[in-house]
Amino acid sequence: MKKSNLIFKTIVGCLIFIGHSAFAQEKKPNIIVIVADDLGYATTGIYGQDGNRIKTPNIDRIGKEGAQFTNAYVTASVCGPSRSGLLTGRYQQRFGSYANFDSQRGPGVPASEKVMGTYFKEAGYTTAAIGKWHIGDKLPGQHPIDRGFDKYYGFNSAQTDYFNSPILFEGKTKVLKHDYLTFQFTNEAIDFIGAAKDKPFFMYLAYNAVHGPNQAPKEYIDKFESAGKGDKAMLGMLAALDDSVGKLLDYLKEKNLEDNTLIYFLSDNGGLSYWYKGSNAPWNGFKREQWEGGYHVQYMMRWPKMIKAGQVRNEMISSLDILPTSMAAAGIKPAKKDQLDGVNLLPIFNRKETQVVHPYLFWAGSHVPGADARPATDFPYKKDDAPPSWAVRSGKWKLVQMMDVGPPMLYDLDTDPTESKDVIKQHPEIEKSFKTEFAKWFKDMKTPIAWDPKYYELLKTVK
Repeated sequence: MKKSNLIFKTIVGCLIFIGHSAFAQEKKPNIIVIVADDLGYATTGIYGQDGNRIKTPNIDRIGKEGAQFTNAYVTASVCGPSRSGLLTGRYQQRFGSYANFDSQRGPGVPASEKVMGTYFKEAGYTTAAIGKWHIGDKLPGQHPIDRGFDKYYGFNSAQTDYFNSPILFEGKTKVLKHDYLTFQFTNEAIDFIGAAKDKPFFMYLAYNAVHGPNQAPKEYIDKFESAGKGDKAMLGMLAALDDSVGKLLDYLKEKNLEDNTLIYFLSDNGGLSYWYKGSNAPWNGFKREQWEGGYHVQYMMRWPKMIKAGQVRNEMISSLDILPTSMAAAGIKPAKKDQLDGVNLLPIFNRKETQVVHPYLFWAGSHVPGADARPATDFPYKKDDAPPSWAVRSGKWKLVQMMDVGPPMLYDLDTDPTESKDVIKQHPEIEKSFKTEFAKWFKDMKTPIAWDPKYYELLKTVK
């Protein structure tokens, strides 16, 4: 009798343990970071797009069914440095990334820098990096497969042909034939989720849309017959991106995964200067510029289980926050040595009032005015090796300087979001304090891996 009782207790104990394990597994969220490329601030419906031009119901769903941020930033106004900051959760200047580098030859983000894939793989997640990589893969330890990603399907460059990419890889094997890239990346993402089965997954899904070359399937271009000649392909690319996001969201719902999947959607930098008028409104400037239009971006989060739908948040947040927020959601505690610069955003969703997430945000890199609409011959320097500029934002104030153009300028972004009224003469104390904060921040930043060192030295003179 005692033996039977012992066996019974042992079985019950095992079942309780299994139950707790299953519950813990169920509680661990899936995480998807969706990055669009060069997507202007006002190109989606939720951020003010004119519905008569194009509708984006699927991208809009992420914000409507979760939270939309109005005061969100990336760490650079150009692809490579911005992605370097996002993937590491650290200001990319900490490891010398200030401007785009030729990622086909190197150098890219040093292998010593830990990226998202490693954190989540070590925590028991199955991981994938799909789409545009653009932070280097040529040096030992730089390839996504060597940086914690179980699956890699993508390309390591600023851009590639959407229909016939010569630089597309699955793992470390070259892909010879593929669908239109936006659709191909979506299908790869869905296949990855399906293969994950009951294991929690982390996916970095970096579409190259709507970056050039401006290519879209004919049936998508034909949807915009009334648009201007140059706009048809652009709008077709955006429509294909929206449909792809919708396909992914529908798949998550079909597989009963949407409630416990944390999704982010953002652009890697501001919109392009040659897109239609108002596509990057209301900001001044565009991609590659130190104005708001270079790095004030669309940014949404959805996690039905934890984030109440329909929120519009005004906190000043950063792409740096994605990694620490995701780690907190997954119960991963960062080590002190990781030195992450982002903040866990989850607590703000318990408060109605706008919270102070970052006392200050900083930028240091290049400023190339109207770069994507102007030929290289217009500039006395290479676009990826342009003179230095820097900026600091705190609260409503932004101090910015293009060092080859003139002295610092100060703007009140609450009353002057287009940065049209320089009020630095009225507030010399703000200039002084912001310069001090920038100098304190910049003293920990490294020499450039692919930028003229004299520009770095100029930034060190800001005090």
